[in-house]
Amino acid sequence: MTTSGLLAQEAPASTRIVLGPRLKYLGLTLVLAWHYCLWFVPGSFPSQFLLDDRITFAWLIALTAGGVVPLLLAWWLGRRRHLEASAPLVWSVSVLGSAATVALTTVGMSSASLAPAYLSAVVIGASSGVLWVLWGEGLALHRARFTLGRVAPAYGVVMLVVVGGVYLLPGWGAPAVDALLPLASAFLLRSHVRALPDGQYPRLLPVKAAAVGIRTIAIVAGISFAAAAVSYYTVAIVPWEALGHVQDYFTYGILLGAAMFLLLAVVQAVPLWHQSTYGAYPWLLLFSIAACVLYLSDSGFEAPAFLLALAVSSLFEILLTMYMGVLTRRGYVPPATAFALSGGAIRLGILVGNGTALTFERVPGLEDTLVRPTFALLVVMLTALLISMVRQEYAIDALTRNPHSDSELALVVESVAEEFRLSGREREILELIGHGYTASGVAETLVISPHTVNTHVQHIYAKLGIHKRSELISYLHRRG
Repeated sequence: MTTSGLLAQEAPASTRIVLGPRLKYLGLTLVLAWHYCLWFVPGSFPSQFLLDDRITFAWLIALTAGGVVPLLLAWWLGRRRHLEASAPLVWSVSVLGSAATVALTTVGMSSASLAPAYLSAVVIGASSGVLWVLWGEGLALHRARFTLGRVAPAYGVVMLVVVGGVYLLPGWGAPAVDALLPLASAFLLRSHVRALPDGQYPRLLPVKAAAVGIRTIAIVAGISFAAAAVSYYTVAIVPWEALGHVQDYFTYGILLGAAMFLLLAVVQAVPLWHQSTYGAYPWLLLFSIAACVLYLSDSGFEAPAFLLALAVSSLFEILLTMYMGVLTRRGYVPPATAFALSGGAIRLGILVGNGTALTFERVPGLEDTLVRPTFALLVVMLTALLISMVRQEYAIDALTRNPHSDSELALVVESVAEEFRLSGREREILELIGHGYTASGVAETLVISPHTVNTHVQHIYAKLGIHKRSELISYLHRRG
């Protein structure tokens, strides 16, 4: 057993959780569980119908804050700065989120004024957004791998247990647990910081080398935004009478999404299954199209359309988060930017879809004339996105692998040489090291002395802020 393994065994339970290969994602999952338990479990509002206007508009406000705040935070931090998970910041954000949850479910529902509910929603959305970015930064320090086999058990099981458990709680048990979730996530985040006091963020690739990755990230985030918008347009437009106990169907949809994610992990573990995790994206778009077609085909299929659309949206959210996590590890984008995009794309997509359906329902005449034509247009749009996603599938997956061609490595080397102002000789040595040459091999190839090679290597280390050969090779090969 390694030294780190022995230390983990002797550490407190919270430290073992944040150092575990699968449990380290628990705190991030609790942020999502907070969101889903609060807005998708009817018991979270014991005194109010879940689809009451006050809750609906509070939900839209929370979505806006939860999508915009992380994006603004990432823009403010830029490429070089990080949001440190200091105790004052972590606890103040989580306590505010917890207090706002209590205020929303109690005073916000009983006050004659709408202000307490809507102000609480702003705080809840902003707090969850900041916690989301903080977890992105923390997992980047941990060099989390975000593989399906690691994330699926944490996300799938926690969602089934926590959301399902809160759904079954009587009385005020559900809002009480809702208020505890951000505090539990904050506790794990602080345990994470204490367990890794000397962690280092992944080194960012030069802008030129990262450009291809950034374009692909923009495409994936854009498609996820559109899929979330279509999914929640479907969810919000389905008539209540088609669902029977309409409140319960929201919980069922989230639980279905968690079960589908676990099933995806099981399928990928099959030895004969060779498709990558992100090969699921086209299938999810196909499921979104299926939900639209189910709605259009017959009123008897409206309930399945609702459940499928809600489940697919939650799957897009976790897959996009995983993808951004992998690309953060490989240095394409800063962690704050990656997680702001993953949260912002889904939250704002939900806002647009839900808001569009709400407008059609509230404005006289629009529902009868525009709902079905809009669905037809959305099916066409999703089909176009599906074709684009299939074409982009190789590029999407390629970013998660190490360079496998000389041209890719050459691009990284050229970009590093340009950004860090390496000399011509330093660039030559850097490329040979990237190809696996030792110091003596470099000396023999370039017909210079090993001492000269080592001198140039030390200059390269100093310019890049790197301390050893293995770190340099990992950087060139995008291994995080």
